[in-house]
Formats: sequence, structure tokens, C-alpha cells
Amino acid sequence: MGFLYFKKSYIMVTVILLVVFLIIWGAFVAQTRFKILSKESIADVNVRGGYREEVKFNYKPLVFLILGILFIFLQPYSMKKIEAGYKGLRVNLVGDNRGASNIEEVSGLILYNSYTEELQQIPLDQHHIDYGKSVIVAKGGFACDISPALNYSVKSPMAADMFTNLRSTYKTGGLQAVEQGWLKNAILGAVNDVANTYPIEDIFNNRSLFEAAIIVEANKRVGKWFEISQLKTNIQPPRSIAESIEAKAKATQDAITSAAQASAARADKERIVALAQADSAKTVIKALAEAKAVQLKEQKLTPLYIEYMKIQKWDGKLPTTTTGSSGSFINIK
Repeated sequence: MGFLYFKKSYIMVTVILLVVFLIIWGAFVAQTRFKILSKESIADVNVRGGYREEVKFNYKPLVFLILGILFIFLQPYSMKKIEAGYKGLRVNLVGDNRGASNIEEVSGLILYNSYTEELQQIPLDQHHIDYGKSVIVAKGGFACDISPALNYSVKSPMAADMFTNLRSTYKTGGLQAVEQGWLKNAILGAVNDVANTYPIEDIFNNRSLFEAAIIVEANKRVGKWFEISQLKTNIQPPRSIAESIEAKAKATQDAITSAAQASAARADKERIVALAQADSAKTVIKALAEAKAVQLKEQKLTPLYIEYMKIQKWDGKLPTTTTGSSGSFINIK
């Protein structure tokens, strides 16, 4: 800021010195060429020598110079360049219309009469607004605090029509004045009307849908001249509703946790049953195998097979004594 102030002061002093120099130089040229001040000898018998000198003032060049300077400083024409990203409007200030409808769209470097016309530049780029805290009423009569933030832009084809209809506000402070007046009322009205159609819990459980609905409603209201995008309400629930939402969220989380634990318990129970069934199956299979083995052994124990086994186990020695008809041997020492 200090550097800019120094630069402006330096330019001002330079311009003043240049003007003073031009005035002095112009006066010298005028005196040399037009003889503004001159001496003239006039016959006078009452003066020694019969002549007297008189200074003559030629006022015509000076009048012309003064008129020229006044014209330069009072001439009505100005020149202005319409920058890229702006819509230029030449507004007529005289006549029956007086700027109400006689507006011409212009671009580039424009020469205009500042007495009868004015030049307006309407920015067409994206603008961001952060509105302060306001209160809206949701469905059911719940009051909620909001601090809307949004982006908007002026529709280029409708810039002249916007200026025509909002010119009294626009001319007091440009788009900033429109933002804090007409546009703000439209946005807050859209938020309030949409909130009146949403149950309080739906606003906070489906905030993205709620804010998308507000953008649609806002564009219906201002869409003739502006385009609204990326709106955030930053809405805050009433204390009682916030506590209710937190309690409901906790209950939902607890239910999810309980369901998960029950599912885990069922899975563990099924695992234990499966292991028991597997052990039982092993026992049954083992018993069946043993029974089958016994059955096979019984099928193999024929009289002939038994005699064969006796022979295989005999050591080749005969008994020394036999008794009875059964042929049993008794060893008597």
C-alpha cells in the first residue's frame, strides 16, 4: 500500500510539473508569435520628442487559449476498455427511456459521452458468497441456524436485462450490492421453503439431497439472470433434535454390534456341532470297521482252519499220557 501511494503521488507531482511547464512554454510561444504584449509609439506633443510609448495588450490569443483549456477539462468524452470476462453495457441517460431499456452491449475500447451516457462492466466469472447466520424453520416448526455459502455467475445473454431490472441496486455498489440485497433474499427464501417440506431428521440424514433441492429451487427464482452452484447451507439442528439424532445413531450402532455378535455366536455353535458330528462319524466308522473285522475273522475260523492253526503252533512233541475218550494228553511225572 505504501509503495502504491508513493507511486500515485509521484505521478501526480510529475503531471503538475508537466502542466506548469506547458503553460510557461505556451505563453512564451504565444508572446513570440502573437505579440500578446507589445510596445507602440504614439504621437504626443506634450511629451519630449513628440512621441510616447504605450504597452498594447492583444487579448484574442489569450481568450482562445483559455477557451481551449476549458474545453479540454470540460469536454464530455471519455474512453474506456471493456476487459475480458466482462459484459460491457452503454446506457443512455437522456430521453424518454433514461437507461430503462436503451442499453447497447459493447466490447473492446469504447469512446462515449459521459454527460449523456454511462458505461457499465458486468463481471461474468464465478463469485463466491458467504452469508452470515440466519434462522429458517423446518417442517414441524423446528428453528434451525444456517450460514449459506454458494457460488454464482451472471448469465451473459441476460446481463443487460439484469441491469435494467436491478439498476437502482446495482448502481449503489455493483454486484456486491445485489448479492446482499435481492440475491440474498431469494436464496434465503429458497432455503426456507425447501426446509418446510423436509422432516427434520431427513434434512440431516440426507443433507446432500436437501441441498440439491435448494439449488434447484434457487435457480428457479434467480435463474433468469444468475446461475447458482455448489450451495452449502451449513445448517445446524436444534439441541433437542441433535440429541435425538445422536441417540438414534447410537441405538442403530448398538443393534449392528449385537447382530454381529449373534451372528458370530451362531457361527461358533455351528462349528462346534460340525466338529462333534465329525468325531461321531469317526467313532461310527471305527466301530463298523472293527465289527467288520470280527465278522471276517469269524467267517475264516472253520474247523479245518483251526486244525491248520494248531499244526502251525505245534512244536513237534507228542504228549506222554492221554485220558478218556477225548484223546487228551496228561503229563505225569
